[in-house]
Amino acid sequence: MLSLFARRSRPARPLTVVSADASSSATDPAAATPPGACPLAACAPGARATVLALCCGHQEACRLRALGFSEGTQVDVVDARHAMLLDVRGTRLALGRALTAGITVQPHAAG
Repeated sequence: MLSLFARRSRPARPLTVVSADASSSATDPAAATPPGACPLAACAPGARATVLALCCGHQEACRLRALGFSEGTQVDVVDARHAMLLDVRGTRLALGRALTAGITVQPHAAG
């Protein structure tokens, strides 16, 4: 009798070991950020910035990308009291401080 829930053996995969020495920091995405990059939470109201990286959970990142908030997008900080009110592609989004702390941006020069 064929069982639909029978366990199949899987081929063994080799383990990948990542060392914590200085040579691995060159491949770390956080180490490759350009100078002047900062968390979105550090931007003041009225600032304009370009999103460099979304360092949050997979579901949160998917939801932000579905709303048009993705890497390379320009955002304007409208207000930054309890949550950050952002203007993203003509739409206003309110994001909490915990989420904006994990978003890396490159602020634009004022002017």
